[in-house]
Amino acid sequence: MALLFLAPHFRSWWRTYELHGGIDSALLRQMLHLCRFTGHMRILGLSLAMICSLTGIRILGAAIPSGVLAALISVALVPLLRLTLPPAVLFLAGSGERANTLFFRLHLSAGPLRVVALLDPRRMGPFGQMLRLDLMRTSTESTWKSMVHRLIDIAPVFVVDTVHRTGPVRYEAFLMLAPERAARTVFICDDEGKCPSLLAEGIDPSEHAIPVTRAADMAEAVLRLLRVWGSRPKDEVAQPRSGVRVITEDWDTLPSVLMIALVDGLDGGFLLTQARNTDKGLIALLVPLSSLDDDAAKASIELSWDFSRNPRLVGLYLQSTGLAMVRREFLLQNAESLDVHVPAVRPGTMSFEDLNKPEPIGAAVHELCVRWRNAAERRGLEFRFARK
Repeated sequence: MALLFLAPHFRSWWRTYELHGGIDSALLRQMLHLCRFTGHMRILGLSLAMICSLTGIRILGAAIPSGVLAALISVALVPLLRLTLPPAVLFLAGSGERANTLFFRLHLSAGPLRVVALLDPRRMGPFGQMLRLDLMRTSTESTWKSMVHRLIDIAPVFVVDTVHRTGPVRYEAFLMLAPERAARTVFICDDEGKCPSLLAEGIDPSEHAIPVTRAADMAEAVLRLLRVWGSRPKDEVAQPRSGVRVITEDWDTLPSVLMIALVDGLDGGFLLTQARNTDKGLIALLVPLSSLDDDAAKASIELSWDFSRNPRLVGLYLQSTGLAMVRREFLLQNAESLDVHVPAVRPGTMSFEDLNKPEPIGAAVHELCVRWRNAAERRGLEFRFARK
């Protein structure tokens, strides 16, 4: 009976092993590390304590029937097996009744593979407590973005419900638009076929060839992606997993930045000299007509933490704000891209035709960011454009 009770969990591990192309010790350590930030360590501790206690009782020769002892150990093993199981699907959505329904449906359709989410367990109702082990919501708000990045490194398939325009949902949807993730993501639209969280970022899926799925077709789309991922050659299935740990968002973890205002023009040689002579981690370029108001400054600080969470992120370009941030080491490795010199426009010498042209320094920075993005993609890195 104990083996029958554990059989579904063994099946989950075997299917996950096939999907991930193997499960190494580093991945297991990472899953245990993530439990520290979700309140699951207490459950793990109780599970291990129960297993050790029952084993000790058996060694001491207590008069407990073997069948009863095996059943109790199997019950104690369940949390350990579930919490260390790498997820196959990461579900990102705003907490609420709609998200609860979609989460339950994903569990039914993707089983026996594990589906995890960061939903609030207090808003899940009594049935949500049955899935408590698959809720990876962090105990503090200052670590949830870092948790999202770590789960993105692990899960091969993502599901994003785009019907809400809240900040967290917009951020998560924005992360999934990276080229290496978009093809593995199911974007769920509303009943009208629109994606409010993407539209809030200035992105219309129909204009960018981003496929969207209605809630009724979600299960079929997820199963299709899982089949595609599982049928890939083993050497391609294994994912590069980041070793960066979950971090707390505070001033100590915010990357150091050298801010350069391009008032007199864009001189690549000057930028290269400044990058070589600074110990800052990021180089930020501010164009003349940038609009770094309070909201834009807050957005730039929020997004700059991504450089600490995601080691593959080498640059960030806020298109509406006119702010570009790039890792110093990446800039130095691509010094040839700084072969550029664009003088500033003098207001007294501008003609009517000049007024109808893009501001030259801003246009040059945009072109420079395009070069950096292409160089990053060739090396399997990420240079992100954001409509901020």
